[in-house]
Amino acid sequence: MWPLRALPVLALLFACETVWAAAFPQALSLHLDGERHQLQFTGESARVVFVFRVYEIAHYAAIEDRPALTPEAVLADDRSKALMLHFQRDLGVERIRSEFAKSLRRNAQPAWLEAADDTIERFLAGIDRGVTAGDRLVFYWLEGGRLRVEFNGERAFEVADIAFARLLWSIWFGADPVCDREALLAGLSAEPSP
Repeated sequence: MWPLRALPVLALLFACETVWAAAFPQALSLHLDGERHQLQFTGESARVVFVFRVYEIAHYAAIEDRPALTPEAVLADDRSKALMLHFQRDLGVERIRSEFAKSLRRNAQPAWLEAADDTIERFLAGIDRGVTAGDRLVFYWLEGGRLRVEFNGERAFEVADIAFARLLWSIWFGADPVCDREALLAGLSAEPSP
């Protein structure tokens, strides 16, 4: 039995978890080059290293009139989709570059790495600042392999490179993902309430 004096500490821990939890929107809309991309929330997960939450992540996809998504289909399917990362802690620029450099190779197919080599270098070189708790990073993968990255609502990187888009998404949807890839699609299988 827990002593009564432990209750305030437990309440603080649960309150902190609530404060840390990101509230992800149920849809994302992007207007780009005269096109409107409407993406629906498919699920969320978190990147945890040891016991530390680095970021929470949500996945979005164009789901109307499209076949169901599986983790494997996410990498092969050319539908528009997005990943939103909500950082829970501060990270320096070198740490971010290092983690992306490792993560892009974690689930890579050799052909993707070879095809995207120049884009990988430009992407890593373009990371020019660290993040603080509360920052948001959004990756959009649009039809045709177009990729757009936004940091706190501002465009940070853009490229048309399907191999790089697959490498990037493989961080979270590859065979050895950095978070729970099934949870990133769990919202698709939810049954509507009667």
